[in-house]
Amino acid sequence: MERQKEDIKSGTLGERLALLRKRYGYSQQEIADLLDVTRQTISNWECGQGAPALDKAAELAGIYRISLDELAGNFQGSHETAKERKDLHILKKLMGKKCRLEYLDQTEAAIDDLLGNTQVRILDVNECWMRIEYERRREGTFRQKETVVKLVELSKITGAVLTVETEVENG
Repeated sequence: MERQKEDIKSGTLGERLALLRKRYGYSQQEIADLLDVTRQTISNWECGQGAPALDKAAELAGIYRISLDELAGNFQGSHETAKERKDLHILKKLMGKKCRLEYLDQTEAAIDDLLGNTQVRILDVNECWMRIEYERRREGTFRQKETVVKLVELSKITGAVLTVETEVENG
């Protein structure tokens, strides 16, 4: 871990973004899809032709499991002790399963269109973020649904309740 942090301490923000993306095995398109931006936007950031907005930078930091300060190149005070690391083994066991999430701020959940979703599938978890998938009605339609993949800050989640999936047998 210390060796990896040493690798990203030098260079420009664009070089750090490219290094981190490659280290985690993502393509530019995969990162673009996670952030809801174009692949060209990711390429521009990595080439130093622009930089991510704060919200996108925070999402990138979550994906790469580093602090926003580390992503920006500020490594002072970023030493984390083993006690300070979050124990995520229970949440990791929920990966791939459908759950109902409970939020610290119900208003924010409602704005994010998550409040009405009793079922979300947990796709990935790290110290800062949970990547989830859920279905919602398409805007302007009554019956069409779309699948949404979203990063949710772990600090906003107060609980996750496993939901039972029942299969209907054809008779």
